[in-house]
Amino acid sequence: MIYLGLDHHKKSTFVCAIDEQGVVLRQGRVANTREAFVHFLEALPCPCSGVVEAGFSWFWIYQTLEELGIQMTLAHPHKLRAIAEAKIKTDRLDAAILAQLLRAQLIPSVYVPSPETRDQKRLWRERVWLVRMNTRLKNRIHRLLSDYHVPVPEFTDLFGKAGRQYLESLRLPEPGQRLLQTELDLIKLYQTHIQIIQKEALLVTEHHPYRGYLESLPGFGPIFASIVALEIDSIDRFHTPGKLASYCGLAPSIYSSGDTVRMGSTGPSANHWLKWAFVEAAWAALRSSAHFRLRYQRLRKFKKPQVAIVACARHLCLIAYQLLKERRPYEERAVVYA
Repeated sequence: MIYLGLDHHKKSTFVCAIDEQGVVLRQGRVANTREAFVHFLEALPCPCSGVVEAGFSWFWIYQTLEELGIQMTLAHPHKLRAIAEAKIKTDRLDAAILAQLLRAQLIPSVYVPSPETRDQKRLWRERVWLVRMNTRLKNRIHRLLSDYHVPVPEFTDLFGKAGRQYLESLRLPEPGQRLLQTELDLIKLYQTHIQIIQKEALLVTEHHPYRGYLESLPGFGPIFASIVALEIDSIDRFHTPGKLASYCGLAPSIYSSGDTVRMGSTGPSANHWLKWAFVEAAWAALRSSAHFRLRYQRLRKFKKPQVAIVACARHLCLIAYQLLKERRPYEERAVVYA
């Protein structure tokens, strides 16, 4: 077996190839093109195994080498302390250390979904990004109206049909009028693209095995159910509900020393897409589920709103784990707190 350590960058990748005894067979910088990697691999005997850190655009090099017959491993960058704590850090050394760790089977790996799942996740993440940009544009219009002290009538939705007609009828002093019209046009464009991508994304996840179970949860609909189903991908990779909650960034950190035990924040090292989806769904669950509403009210007696809603989101996540493990829909059960 030949082991490849790949230090991947935007324009090129430094590759180090070693044999089973750890002897360097070939190394050098390779341009990030399929042809360049084919040329580099031609001089190496088969089979080959490679490792690359999870980082910017890792999926391109991972998928390209996988298609070329390389058995690939995706390494967790925060757990590769041998590289992170090195006093001398160069592309050559990083690639060599990756290759040696792969040879010794010491790579802390990251779960890699199938290419089909990765493509579906990109669709949904693009849809989320477009919605966020659309929201920013709406906030800019509110700010613009505030700058010109324009009174806004009571609308259920300022950017609905009636609200849109009101905004179109406004005549602001320049350059306000030009800015308002530009932002209204951009909102219309964003909404068009959101509908197109959402329709495609819903279609490709229509038959996902987890979607139906997740849609039965309070606060969930087709959008959150599809996003969470794709981000989890396989519930079997989580041995306990707590493992899933930790992966979602919904489990608090614990600092324990002697007789002192202190609960900390959830921390940034998590799947932020899952955390966002469960927290947003928890807010919606307060309106549709008596169980979650009572739970939130109980937590609010001694916790801040942000802490209480994260606790509800964690509870929602633990329920989702059981539903996916047992392959059954959610059932609302009455709970009375003393």
